[in-house]
Amino acid sequence: MQDEELVSRIDGDVDIELTRVIARGGMGVVYDGLLHGCEGFTKRVAVKMLRKRWSENDNFVKLMVAEAKLVSGLVHENIVQMHLLGQLEDGRHYVVMEYVDGVSLFELLCEHRRRKVAIPQSLTIHIVSRIARGLSYAHGFRARDATLLNIVHRDVCPSNIMITLEGLSKLIDFGVAKARTMTIIGDDWQTGKMAYMSPEQAGRQYADRRTDIFALGTVLFEMLAGRPMRLVQPDHRAEDFIEEPIPWNVLPEFVDSELRDILARMLAPQPDDRWESANDLAVTLEEYIYRDGYGPTIQTVEAHLREVLPQRYRDAYDPLPTGSKSQSSSE
Repeated sequence: MQDEELVSRIDGDVDIELTRVIARGGMGVVYDGLLHGCEGFTKRVAVKMLRKRWSENDNFVKLMVAEAKLVSGLVHENIVQMHLLGQLEDGRHYVVMEYVDGVSLFELLCEHRRRKVAIPQSLTIHIVSRIARGLSYAHGFRARDATLLNIVHRDVCPSNIMITLEGLSKLIDFGVAKARTMTIIGDDWQTGKMAYMSPEQAGRQYADRRTDIFALGTVLFEMLAGRPMRLVQPDHRAEDFIEEPIPWNVLPEFVDSELRDILARMLAPQPDDRWESANDLAVTLEEYIYRDGYGPTIQTVEAHLREVLPQRYRDAYDPLPTGSKSQSSSE
């Protein structure tokens, strides 16, 4: 082995077959893809690509590049992992991410509203506690030189929470996240979704990890109440919600005083009155649901998904569609 020739770099084009469009947004498209290696090796991935017209806008390119660099080192079971940042010959940037075979929390909430039933409270708290664990990891993440990056997601909402078909909750889309090292999106930018942003975020003030705790509180409120905490209308501005009282009366009677207190602390108007860390919040939620010595697990979540979304599991075992690389890359 001493005379083995060592390799210092591996070059080569990335071979990814884009099989179908998963989602379309104003700035980008997300594809279901197959990463091909030698000897017939394939791995399913998700590919997020800027639309061609936005690839000529330096600010949007910088945002995508910044997101990829920011989360490239995040490896946690409750955060979708980023694998690669690349660029097509026509200039469009793309990121290759972990493929999540599952449903968004938004989809799950919509299905329960259609059925006019609530997501079981124990599963609700379990899902929120897992996202709190993911946030705690991101908030405390350090660069290789041990510098704390002070990552803040700033867009925690049901559409950015995925639940795998195995019942594992994952936080996605750090596209408007901020960190100590980033200057592209400052606090003076009004980022995030109005229904879920904290008062300080709505007022374009300094946002830190407690901003994400407030947003996660709005998600917990919606899961318990079966409706968003804020009913946003087209003519509303984010500033309209800074002083809006929380509609505690819409919470169902089964939400006991202890859980209401937890929720009230998450949704405190002043950041200093919230939990200092998402880890402390996660511990509190876990102590609440496991105080009897047992409680929900990812298997419990999976069983519930199978009950309310059986077609999603049947679809998961259908043959993966094949697509044309040239057609996908010319959109």
